[in-house]
Amino acid sequence: MASKKRTFDLRTAALIGGATLLGAAWAAFNLYRAGGSGASASAAPLIWTVFATPFFTFWGWLAAERQSGWRAAFVCFCIYFFAIFIGARLELLIQSKEVAAAQAHALYFRLTLVTQLIACFVVALHRAVSRGTMYVSTKS
Repeated sequence: MASKKRTFDLRTAALIGGATLLGAAWAAFNLYRAGGSGASASAAPLIWTVFATPFFTFWGWLAAERQSGWRAAFVCFCIYFFAIFIGARLELLIQSKEVAAAQAHALYFRLTLVTQLIACFVVALHRAVSRGTMYVSTKS
């Protein structure tokens, strides 16, 4: 009978986690460029704000595990897609629609970025542990 032995694959964690950090930094920079809210005249920085973290995470995952490209694309798309709704919902739980509109949804963009950052780090940790799993024979 074989049992699972959990180890941690540092290379996978570094590639995916590092790409996640780069993406979050790029998203934060673009949010700063947009003035910290949705009141920017240019939509490009706001698009990068909500897109950069999962996009960079995808490329980090692809560098770590080339054979799981479709899984990486699907998971990162889900993070991108659902974090937008989670950020919007959390914004409305924290403040009213009127306050959010008056502040040009500044909280929404920050919450979306933080939600994506947390989700992408969870993915990095999960992949690092999954890659490090080995089957050890317990037969003597």
